[in-house]
Amino acid sequence: MIKKTLTVLLIEDNPEYAELVQRWLSLREDATFVLSWTDSLMEGMNSLTLGGVDVILLDLGLPDSDGISTFTTIKTFAPGVPIIILSASDSESLALRLVQEGAQDYLLKSVCTSDSLAKAIQYALVRYVGPVSSDGAPRLADPTKVIGVVGAKGGVGTTTFACNLALELRRQTGEKTLLVDLDVQGGLVGFLMNLTSDCSIADAVVNYQRLDASVWKGITICNADELDIVRSPGLLGASEINADKLRHVMTLIRPFHRQIVVDLGRLNRVSSILLDRINEVFLVTTTSVAALYEAKRAIGALRKADFDGDRLRLIVNQHDKTQAYAGNDLDRVFGIPIFAKLPDCGRELNEAIVRGKMPAENSDYREHIAVVARKIAGLPEKNARGPVSQLFSFVDKLR
Repeated sequence: MIKKTLTVLLIEDNPEYAELVQRWLSLREDATFVLSWTDSLMEGMNSLTLGGVDVILLDLGLPDSDGISTFTTIKTFAPGVPIIILSASDSESLALRLVQEGAQDYLLKSVCTSDSLAKAIQYALVRYVGPVSSDGAPRLADPTKVIGVVGAKGGVGTTTFACNLALELRRQTGEKTLLVDLDVQGGLVGFLMNLTSDCSIADAVVNYQRLDASVWKGITICNADELDIVRSPGLLGASEINADKLRHVMTLIRPFHRQIVVDLGRLNRVSSILLDRINEVFLVTTTSVAALYEAKRAIGALRKADFDGDRLRLIVNQHDKTQAYAGNDLDRVFGIPIFAKLPDCGRELNEAIVRGKMPAENSDYREHIAVVARKIAGLPEKNARGPVSQLFSFVDKLR
């Protein structure tokens, strides 16, 4: 049965037509329609992030998007919501193509009426079946895991951790994995991974209104380890990327990968805006006094932003076993348990940088990161391969 109160999002740039749709739906007695109206693709996506939309009424010609790409973007952005096209174009071929690609209906504005619109909305809800897997079973909602990596301060090994974590997640799980450099002022991922590309995450932001799989493929780089990478534009003090568009990009690219590791750099305005697009945040710190202070500040800022503490993971990097801090001491300092401690492998990492490569899979650092990656992925621990592996332990094992 269809519920009596239906929330409808109208994305239409003509205010007179929007007013007409509002009047049509407000006069219905068979159901209560709650209409929300936006006049651009960007504002429509902003409204969809709030959730609660039952049906989308979509005009293909908007100020910031036009044609089939408008439908493709909204479909990718809101895969669980049926879409009805409201068009001024009486094109049978266009209508057929859009319905084949997933639109629930195609209504011509010139002949649309209150009755036909209301019925189209109700029928769309009855007919609509969400995304299904290859075996025909309903697909679980958004299986992609997005991991954000934030540094307590500069120099704590944030980008090194992010790069190696992405490599190990790809290797340990065999699943399609993406590494995104969103430290837009820095761009260290490209340096460490020895990448050269004319494209960056800035290109995805510019093209957000037509960001389908083919456009995205042209922006990413697939390295020898079959890890997909998108570099930072390295703005060096120039104007920042539009944060709202970047949020939408992070939603649009989720269907293309099963795991996404995002190097956020330091906690700032842009990274804070992206928190609702991230499943888990890994805060990287060392045990230097300055890093401990900044890590504590970052944890406080995340709490103030209402970030769920259960999604926050603390990584203590460059840890020296001779240091006086025990697991319980650091727990008390930060107020949250430590997810993992990583040893100081400075010489090994520096040698890898000189060679222009990432640390080898059997290196001390990668062995430790592999343990972290398997824990993130929910995989069982592998037997230690040697004395080096045995040095690594999670805090819960230290207690």
